[in-house]
Order: sequence, then C-alpha cells, then structure tokens
Amino acid sequence: MDTTLTVNTLTFNDMIRLEPRLAALKEKAFVTWQSRRWDRKEQERNWYLSIKPEMIKLVGFGAAVPALKSSAAYDYCYQYLYNILITGREVN
Repeated sequence: MDTTLTVNTLTFNDMIRLEPRLAALKEKAFVTWQSRRWDRKEQERNWYLSIKPEMIKLVGFGAAVPALKSSAAYDYCYQYLYNILITGREVN
C-alpha cells in the first residue's frame, strides 16, 4: 500500500484505496441522502451519531494509515462525506 501520497494529491478514491472502510461511509452518506423521509435535521443527526464517529477512527489523528493522519486529510474527508449526505453529490 502506497502511503507516500500527500493530502494535496489525495482524491477520495485514493483514500479508499488506503483505507477501504471509507467506501462503506461513502455509501452510508448516499443512502442517508436518498432516504427522502429524512429532513435536514435527521440527516445531520445521522452524521453526528453514525457517520462522523466512524470517520474519526479512519481519518485524522486516529487513523492507522500515516497518509490519512493529518488534519488536512480529516477536513477533506469530512467535507467530501458531508457534501454527499446533504446534496447527494460528490465534489473533489
């Protein structure tokens, strides 16, 4: 596994290659967005109670993969997943 990538060159797909469990969080964000029965408040509740707690174990200072340990990697991942949750769109 190549961990020499810097956060400036990482895409979310690169992050998934380094930490495959991020793919499940991406899917969970899409499923939450697709569930039209949830309003914005429920989406955010799902973010703070489900997706974010899992994410902080995988990206940022709690990450096992050195390339994902930075606050910049955390910020990027946070914004990427949160954007999917709220808008249903991926933005790199």
